[in-house]
Amino acid sequence: MAEPSDNPGDASSPTGNASLLLSTDLLSGLLFAALGAGALYISWRYPAGTAARMGPGYFPHLVSSLLVLLGGILMLRAWFRPGETIAILDLRPLLFVLLGTVAFGLLIERAGLIAASAVVVVASRFARPGFRPVEVLLLAAGLAGGAALLFVYALGLSVRLLPF
Repeated sequence: MAEPSDNPGDASSPTGNASLLLSTDLLSGLLFAALGAGALYISWRYPAGTAARMGPGYFPHLVSSLLVLLGGILMLRAWFRPGETIAILDLRPLLFVLLGTVAFGLLIERAGLIAASAVVVVASRFARPGFRPVEVLLLAAGLAGGAALLFVYALGLSVRLLPF
């Protein structure tokens, strides 16, 4: 009988291929392959054309196929090489960044670009402990001003800056 090894990817180890089931490469590969397959399914009805005369489906087919290929490569890599295992998911950053993004979408037309940008910065800063109000207010003011300069003045977008 073989002695169990300490290598997590070794099938004779006490955990077997548990590291394969929990590896970041495998889960990332599955995600990329699923996204690529879904996009390929959705864009399948568009004619691809040729490389010389590209149709509306050419680029979506190309990108989707590359996503499926990348997913396959990552899954193969996870099979042959023990990778990093998945850590416990911290929901606080996910929640606050998502809330900031939703708030931006809801505020951009009503409150203007400057206020919406500032809310995104403040909400996203709550994602990590150690909130320093002065630092966050300066960062929010700088990024909101930079967004105003870039989108309204440099690019000429017709976005309202202030609610009045």
